[in-house]
Amino acid sequence: MNMTPAQKEIFLVIDEWWKRFGFGPSIDDVMEFTGEKGRGNVSRKMWVLVDLGVCKGVRRRARSIRPSGLRVRTIE
Repeated sequence: MNMTPAQKEIFLVIDEWWKRFGFGPSIDDVMEFTGEKGRGNVSRKMWVLVDLGVCKGVRRRARSIRPSGLRVRTIE
């Protein structure tokens, strides 16, 4: 997978956040850990990860982004 260094850094934040807390990080959380300044730039990079197939997410749904290989159980 050809990710830019910035995309890889964001992916690692998302992956580690899921392992630690069990839900996705907010854009502000990603901004804090990566040092990025613009919310739009971070959001765009997060959704490029979805387009690349390394993450899954639901647009316009907060904290829905997650690594693709993550298994999520639902209560039925």
